[in-house]
Amino acid sequence: MLSLETVVEVKVLAWQGKSINAIARELGVSRNTVLRYLRDGARAVYGPRGPRATKLDPYETYLLERIATARPFEPED
Repeated sequence: MLSLETVVEVKVLAWQGKSINAIARELGVSRNTVLRYLRDGARAVYGPRGPRATKLDPYETYLLERIATARPFEPED
């Protein structure tokens, strides 16, 4: 991921009319990186991911019921 200063420099050089290859050479990055930042412009933001689905998800309520019924009986005092 490029720093914010480098991203701004990519945009300025593109605005000045330099080619993708010339910008990549000048900044020392690949031309695909230059293309990505010119196309998207925003920096990638990573955040927490949602929970992944498992094979047991469709059976979760059934399994929880079975576990609850399998618990030993605790007499009240």
